[in-house]
Amino acid sequence: MDNGRDLTFAKYLALVRSLGSSKNGVFGLKLHYYQFLELSEKTAGISGLRDLPPGEVLKRVYPDARYIWLTRHDKVCQAISFLLASGTEEWWSIEGAPVAPRADAVRVPEFDAAAISRAEKMFRDNDAQWEAFFAQNQIAPLVIRYEDLAADYANQIKKVLAWLNVPQALTTTVPPPRLRRQSDHRNQEWLNRYTEEGIPPAAVDAAEAGPVKKAPKAMPVGWKQWTGQSKFLGTPDETILEIVAKNGYSRELAAEELRGINSNPFFHGVLRARQGLRKGAALLNVLGKLAQLDPANTVIEKRTGVSREEFRDRYYAANRPVILTGLMTAWRALTAWTPDYLKRVAGEQLVEVMTGRNSDPRYEINCAAHRAEMNFASYVDLVFNGGPTNDYYLVANNRFFERPGTQPLLQDFRAFPEYLTETQTGRMAHFWFGPAGTVTPLHHDTSNILMAQVTGRKRCRLIPAAQWQYVYNRESVFSEVDCENPDLVRFPGFANANVIDFVLQPGEVLFVPVGWWHHVRSVDVSITLSFTNFVFPNHFTWGQ
Repeated sequence: MDNGRDLTFAKYLALVRSLGSSKNGVFGLKLHYYQFLELSEKTAGISGLRDLPPGEVLKRVYPDARYIWLTRHDKVCQAISFLLASGTEEWWSIEGAPVAPRADAVRVPEFDAAAISRAEKMFRDNDAQWEAFFAQNQIAPLVIRYEDLAADYANQIKKVLAWLNVPQALTTTVPPPRLRRQSDHRNQEWLNRYTEEGIPPAAVDAAEAGPVKKAPKAMPVGWKQWTGQSKFLGTPDETILEIVAKNGYSRELAAEELRGINSNPFFHGVLRARQGLRKGAALLNVLGKLAQLDPANTVIEKRTGVSREEFRDRYYAANRPVILTGLMTAWRALTAWTPDYLKRVAGEQLVEVMTGRNSDPRYEINCAAHRAEMNFASYVDLVFNGGPTNDYYLVANNRFFERPGTQPLLQDFRAFPEYLTETQTGRMAHFWFGPAGTVTPLHHDTSNILMAQVTGRKRCRLIPAAQWQYVYNRESVFSEVDCENPDLVRFPGFANANVIDFVLQPGEVLFVPVGWWHHVRSVDVSITLSFTNFVFPNHFTWGQ
């Protein structure tokens, strides 16, 4: 249908929405970036939309839209697929669908390195523009990468369904995709040739590019950042050059980056400010080495009947962990929180859960993209019947007890008045609930915490706060080290860390001091309550 001739664009939009909506009223729209840019022009004749930028048009036409951003990490392969599809006009292939006869012969496109380079740049620019649009409009899209979709189609679809609050999303059976993968030997041949022959500058037109010359690999942004960080930390230039060369990039590129850093006045201004930071870091390093000598940092005490004053002096003020026993003996939750009870009391409440964690190694950093809502009864069944997994977990940041339907569960336990302010328990109690296999990676918290283990066991690993230099913390509160399988080649300093390894049992309460690094894995189906509402000061300023 030619909407420009047969319908106004307003009527065309209304018809598309009507015909494209499912029985439950869900309407989905796929929008490429070039189509996004055309929205202002196409809606210019619609009252209320004239002269609006594309982003504002989207908000006016679809005010309640939720955004799924399908992107691809490998932009070179994306560019090659795009050019092959453009040349053959074969944009998709559906299993079992008849192939329409072609009157003209299919033209096999010729390899063109400059065209690949321009397409790669176009896709990178498009991603940057989408990212800017989301940021400017405070939109947190669900990010799906093509590579993940191709490798694990069913779980990625479940992730989308859960994010859209579709009931039983994580237990549904996902049929195989109808679309067939079109990549073939031509894609691989073009990729090999493009890699071997080099990349002409994307801004140069193919007609002007001349013969394609072999060029060194460009240094990625991540390596540029590493180079700058290494300079800041005082790593010798020759060491930086050697490490970069060992990772497949030319010394010439690295030397050029170093020259740029060394001549930058901003960098020299930063170096002047570094002295004060070094003093503080040096002190922490000394404390970290002294902590290695303290036998208290190799085991954790288990105590009963600790008074408020002793807890404050021996553990809280001393920044020392302890397991407290006998505090939960009167809790109804210890015996009452069975699957049937949880579903009967709060099963109808819609709750937020972190999902799709297995497909994202940075699931904690990218937590906003993993939030999904579902009926609590459905989640209870999923946890108790789904087997061990780290793919879904209801965590503190899901704010379980802020949901009205969960409030009756607050009557099943009582805060520890010896250490906590009872008036804030409902607001300050945090609920952790997941299957065996859920993992909270190595990190530190910015306040002191009490962890009360209600159901199941958790294996905990703690490292003293002063040993921060051994855990490779480069982003937020998280360590780069896999605490369960540390790579001591990449992270040799971790071998010096005092790791206290133990299993927290039901009925035990763990005090995790502020700044202490901890890694937690659920051994069984687990329910944990954590608290931060101490009667002692517990608000600290951190620089992340």
